[in-house]
Amino acid sequence: MDQQVSSTMTFIEPWDEKTRGAPFYRSAASPGFESVNFKWVDNAVTISNARPFRDEFTLDQNGFAYMDDADGLNDVVLEAVREGDKERVKAIYYPRIQALIKRVTGAKRVIIFDHTLRKRNPTLDRRDNADGKEQPATTTHTYRSGKGALRRLRQNLDSQDHYENAVRNRIQMINVWRPLNGPVVDWPLAQMDYATLDAENVHPCDLWRGQYEERGQTVTIEHNANQKWWYLEGHRPDEVTLLKIWDSWGHHGIADLCAHAAFQHPHTPPDAAPRESVEARCLVLYEE
Repeated sequence: MDQQVSSTMTFIEPWDEKTRGAPFYRSAASPGFESVNFKWVDNAVTISNARPFRDEFTLDQNGFAYMDDADGLNDVVLEAVREGDKERVKAIYYPRIQALIKRVTGAKRVIIFDHTLRKRNPTLDRRDNADGKEQPATTTHTYRSGKGALRRLRQNLDSQDHYENAVRNRIQMINVWRPLNGPVVDWPLAQMDYATLDAENVHPCDLWRGQYEERGQTVTIEHNANQKWWYLEGHRPDEVTLLKIWDSWGHHGIADLCAHAAFQHPHTPPDAAPRESVEARCLVLYEE
């Protein structure tokens, strides 16, 4: 068991909002409009094995946590996820994840608004999802900024009154990540310790369509040598990684995001099974 491994991760290029504005992606760009205004760059990183310290990480201090969840995945759930049967996944997997999040956080309500199946395809470039199936995400990111998270909240509540009531209290977005095959040796998921993240390296990224049709906002991360990375060696399907995507209490001095990315483990056997995983994206409400 290696306590540390060396690899590379992909970050946004060094970025200055004052001179260049916010980074953006633009899908279906209108003529004369850029699709993207920044570049990805690879940087060498050291990733530490979290296995010996698995239960010491917390969402509020580190931005991520690892947990046992033997009841979360069985053959029926696995079949539904792999077949892409979204309605069956919602019916039989979502309630398990909602119960897990409520138990961990004490929240009153958990809304799962999306889930993503990922499987690495060795025949494609690691960023190529042309076959319609998502590959492991290899760029350092978080799924949504505060602006993007609140947009999702509006989309998933019944009325403006419910939204205004919800935002009076603490709100989080938490992703629940789990491998479908394992223990994972192929492109494991790494998490950055929030305590080592400099706010100057966090860059909200606008998502546009056409010209300026808003499609949300994600977060890109700039590399810094002080950042510390962890991964759960031999991550099993009966374990989950909880990723803090956003927290309205971030200004209270607690972690409000977890930068994460898949990385190529230097000791992956050549015949290793391509990684498969599912992540459920949750809005976590503490009062209604």
